[in-house]
Amino acid sequence: MLSKMNNQPLTLRDAILNLRQGRFVLIHDFSSRENETDMVLAAQHITPDHIRIMRKDAGGLICVAISFDIANKLGLPYMLEVLEFASKSYPNLSELINSQASYGKSAFSISVNHRDTFTGITDIDRALTIKELAKLCDLAVKNFDDVQYRFASNFRAPGHVQLLIASDGLISKRAGHTELSVYLAQLAGLTPVTVICEMLDDETHKSLPSLSAKNYAKMHNIPFVEGHEIVSYYKDQIRG
Repeated sequence: MLSKMNNQPLTLRDAILNLRQGRFVLIHDFSSRENETDMVLAAQHITPDHIRIMRKDAGGLICVAISFDIANKLGLPYMLEVLEFASKSYPNLSELINSQASYGKSAFSISVNHRDTFTGITDIDRALTIKELAKLCDLAVKNFDDVQYRFASNFRAPGHVQLLIASDGLISKRAGHTELSVYLAQLAGLTPVTVICEMLDDETHKSLPSLSAKNYAKMHNIPFVEGHEIVSYYKDQIRG
């Protein structure tokens, strides 16, 4: 692991170490894509204080990104698949799902709450849902054969934690924040499940400009990683 880390760009190495230590990382995707910076944390380390920071300093939608293999073991569908099925009874949904975002297929799945939560929206409730989900995903990685039952019996939907499913093949198929963050978690040797939240701008009411996000990262000693750095490293590993 150390020899591999020595071959990684410094920003990527710092990001991996932060994820392992339960600290935030900022990931900017691409100016040609969403051109957004997401606040990222390994889901297994989530606390209510992390939720507070994300909702106050980032302000976007707090989501949990899950690797494709784990999502498959849990029996999670993409939301597009749910809507396609529902459109048989509600034909007007067909028009909604035929209008794709400019950056490609959505990673959205269902939203959930853990059954031990109250409303599901508080910092404590969302942290509990995410923490328990991360534990379940770890069991899925270890190939426990009852993870689908555990998922159905311990969570309810709809809820206040939005789930995202990374593409099969990760960055080779799609390079959104979902895939970029899950790949970073893999590099860190963690369960490939992350919490991500877009950083928004209070002044322009748009996405936070990357320069402002970099300044925030510097102020709070958080690694800032460009999507192209992660993609380049991924391609180097594929080439061997």
